Amino acid sequence: MSTQLKWTNVATVAAQKGYENNIGTAGLVKGVLGNKLVFGGGANFPGGLPVDGGVKVNHKDVYLYEETADGVTLLDQIQFDYPLAYGPSAVYNDTLYYIANKTETSSELLAFTVVDNKLKVEVVDTLPLTVENVIAKVNDNKLYFGIGSINGSNNNELYAYDLETKKFEVFSEFPGKLRNQAVSYVYNNELYVYGGGANETYNDGYKVNLETKEWTQLADVVIDNEEVSLLGADWAQLNEDELLVIGGFNKDVWKDAVFNLTTLQGEDHAKYRDAYFRRPVSDYKWNKKELVYNLKENRWYQLGEIPFEAPCGHALLATDTNIYSIMGEIKPAERKPYIHITKTKETLFK
Repeated sequence: MSTQLKWTNVATVAAQKGYENNIGTAGLVKGVLGNKLVFGGGANFPGGLPVDGGVKVNHKDVYLYEETADGVTLLDQIQFDYPLAYGPSAVYNDTLYYIANKTETSSELLAFTVVDNKLKVEVVDTLPLTVENVIAKVNDNKLYFGIGSINGSNNNELYAYDLETKKFEVFSEFPGKLRNQAVSYVYNNELYVYGGGANETYNDGYKVNLETKEWTQLADVVIDNEEVSLLGADWAQLNEDELLVIGGFNKDVWKDAVFNLTTLQGEDHAKYRDAYFRRPVSDYKWNKKELVYNLKENRWYQLGEIPFEAPCGHALLATDTNIYSIMGEIKPAERKPYIHITKTKETLFK
């Protein structure tokens, strides 16, 4: 059954401390704790486009927002000791776990909790590696993470970290091509991994049984005979058996940009790079489709299209009644600070 989602822009995220306005970030800390939204960190370009001298800045601010009858309200805003960007997030037992790169060779496993409507964060452990744009999910007290950039290079290793013993090991090897920025989900004791990309984008998916370690290839993301990229996308639970996906780079535009930016030299490279960053948002053709993946049937379909600019590197978070699309970039180096809301499929007709 096709259902039309209705989206509303309900808030602009509060400015980071020391800034007059929030211009949006991408690569966020993200999760839902007790129906409260936890998100923040990420990166942006406060000084403008890179071709105009703008420099990427990673941020320390993490926010706690609460749902209200007509939107959301800010409950708390903290700053961590150092910037948090492009690490993986996973929620388990009212705790948001996040792996943050601290040095060039190590990272810290952080645990965010909510106490009396305030954010608390503690360092759980130090890990002897760095991570960027990897997946992470917790199942049965084990944090599974990896399949992305490990120590600066794309790596297909999937690690299992025991939250009780604080020991971790290589759990399995992802069978697909090397990639980063994939999305992941745990369903019926199986870890699902979809999309991502490297020099090209991917629309394939796999699941691994967390008991037997057996991998199974899943249905490609194809809508009306069109391969849809999930690189830069995010997903959230729409109902018990389905996930809603929005955002993601266009596979053809991405492949063309990677090729030209890595092969052109001298003046040709400079001209292409300048023109690339100055294109209007519409030229990048990022995915505006409201995609749904049915976990039980291993099937993809489309609901409609989002009415706002397609995001990448955003947070898509589901509470009991609502789904929120939070910030993200809308073209290379340009972000938006907005929170958009829609109802979950469970509550659309209540």
